[in-house]
Amino acid sequence: AAVIELGAGFHPELTGVENVALYGAIMGLTSRQLAERFDAIVAFADIGDFVKMPVKYYSSGMQARLAFAVAVCV
Repeated sequence: AAVIELGAGFHPELTGVENVALYGAIMGLTSRQLAERFDAIVAFADIGDFVKMPVKYYSSGMQARLAFAVAVCV
């Protein structure tokens, strides 16, 4: 997957969990594929309970880590 525009699909009002689903869909993952990879994505991003908070509260590094985790799992 291309990583030039990491987090381009992230919406600041959505949580990390919701943005993983959105970003995964934008990158072509089916809901089944996303469900199978979700735990690995969250573990790889290593942002802890912040994944349950809106992305607008993330640092730019946290956003990049979450986006990169999704891109790597694609």
